[in-house]
Amino acid sequence: MDLEEWAEELAYSLGNGSGSPGLLTLASCVHAPGQASVIATARATVTAAGWPLYECTASELSGRSFRLQESGYLILHGVDNPTPVEVPVLIGAFQHLVSRGLPVGLLVAGTPAGIRGLRAHPAMGFLSRAEAVEA
Repeated sequence: MDLEEWAEELAYSLGNGSGSPGLLTLASCVHAPGQASVIATARATVTAAGWPLYECTASELSGRSFRLQESGYLILHGVDNPTPVEVPVLIGAFQHLVSRGLPVGLLVAGTPAGIRGLRAHPAMGFLSRAEAVEA
């Protein structure tokens, strides 16, 4: 899916609340400017929808705990391979919030190797339902 199509899907999903398909997205970004465009698009779309917005990098998670909010949209960027062990833990916690029907969304943006590695992680099977964006 290209960036414009994804932005439309994200806006639609934010308007429909929990469980909408566009609320979980993996962005595979070959270059830093592509990742910056995806993140800027997410920020603008989420802000326009009136959702709380949170953001962190994969390196900020390393060695730390991060408490997910029970509502809002999280942008996790800078995912590369090898991925800090805290990244799958955070994404697993996000899955539990979704299963509780809470209004949450997640964008994970990183290098192609980082996104492939995350998808291949044994505990990340639910990511097969994620929207995929390439930038």
